[in-house]
Amino acid sequence: MVPMKPLSLPFRMPLGRITLRAKLSTLPTVGCYSVIPKKPVSLPLQRVSTYTSKSSGVSEANHTPLAILIGIATTVAVGSVIFSRNRKEKPREIFTIKSNTGVDLFAETSADYSKLPKETAVFTTAPHVPPPITRDYPVLLQVPLTTSTKTTQLSNQYKYEQWTFNGTVPGPFIRARVGDVVELTLTNHDVTGNPHNIDCHAFTGPGGGAALTTAEEKESKTGLFKLLHPGLYVYHCAAAPVPVHIANGMYGLIYVQPEDGDLPPVDREYYVMQSEFYHEPPEVLENGKRSSTVEFSYPNALEENPSLVVFNGSESALTRDQPLKAKSGETVRIFFGNAGPNLTSAFHVIGTTFSKLYRDGDVVSPPANWVPTTSVPPGGSTIVDLKLVVPGTYTLVDHAIFRLDKGAVGYLNVSGKQRPDVYQSTLPPAPCVGCKLHP
Repeated sequence: MVPMKPLSLPFRMPLGRITLRAKLSTLPTVGCYSVIPKKPVSLPLQRVSTYTSKSSGVSEANHTPLAILIGIATTVAVGSVIFSRNRKEKPREIFTIKSNTGVDLFAETSADYSKLPKETAVFTTAPHVPPPITRDYPVLLQVPLTTSTKTTQLSNQYKYEQWTFNGTVPGPFIRARVGDVVELTLTNHDVTGNPHNIDCHAFTGPGGGAALTTAEEKESKTGLFKLLHPGLYVYHCAAAPVPVHIANGMYGLIYVQPEDGDLPPVDREYYVMQSEFYHEPPEVLENGKRSSTVEFSYPNALEENPSLVVFNGSESALTRDQPLKAKSGETVRIFFGNAGPNLTSAFHVIGTTFSKLYRDGDVVSPPANWVPTTSVPPGGSTIVDLKLVVPGTYTLVDHAIFRLDKGAVGYLNVSGKQRPDVYQSTLPPAPCVGCKLHP
């Protein structure tokens, strides 16, 4: 390194700042490279006293740049230490959920539930919903579920062997209340030898209860699960291979009412669940005819290419078999779930909007209003209220609308007095020939 010469540092002094400009000829070098600053060094200092050099006629400071820099660094360091010592840390917030009695539901309590009053859950099959819970205290809620297989008419063309909870697809609707302890007993009556269990999205703990409830054929397992938060949740089988059990029909909904009161009352409540089925082409029988029964297709499911997308377990569940019913002027609530296992639903009811939408089954946050379509992912849910004004048929669809031709159609038939002040024409309604949306 070339020995350093004393720096001659002419610099200008704008108000409040000092800009140092070194003469290049006086800078040190390292090897063949000169150490050259790319930009002037600008320092936020007050004006310092100066004198005028007789030889150069340029004003120069009576402090060296090195001393200035050391002073600045020392000031900053000391200030940082003082600030860090005097700063008070914000207390860490602790997340709690309290009941209407002020009890922290997440706080550890006794696991002895023998003193709780016992109550057996009221089950309903889709599209029906159990009545609201009116009690104001927790119970030991007994939920007996069974698993079995059942061959059903899946579509207009084919039958299919479904895997079921309590003999239906979807499984029974379960209604409970925050603070209840669910005593879930799963009994496996599946003669095919498959194990089954329950993964309930309302349960808090690893696997949603799956590890505690896995039952082999002719076996029963019981688990206790305290309900800590309200909302609408999917439950499903999570025995391996999990997607196969879901794809064959093992799912349902549980609604956990808030502890301090349910949603506003409505005139009717319904249970609707969307799902997909994946099947192979029908086999050709010895007589040359195609079989009326089809079997599950793992390759189609893996490619997310469903043969059917349906509401409540079959193509005709909400059309020919059990269309929903209401009267004009009524408010209808639909507890809607999407079992998947693959597709997100764009749930929509043609001819009306959701006067209240409890997105993702959230019954604590304020609902959205007058929403036409809502997305529900696999394993997700939502609650919608419909204010029905004009009589007629309203069509439930997945607005990924080509799924209409795979079975995603349901009807809500509304009777009552016509409302020409809202909906009228000089000509009578024209039939929509061959249309599944406007029967």
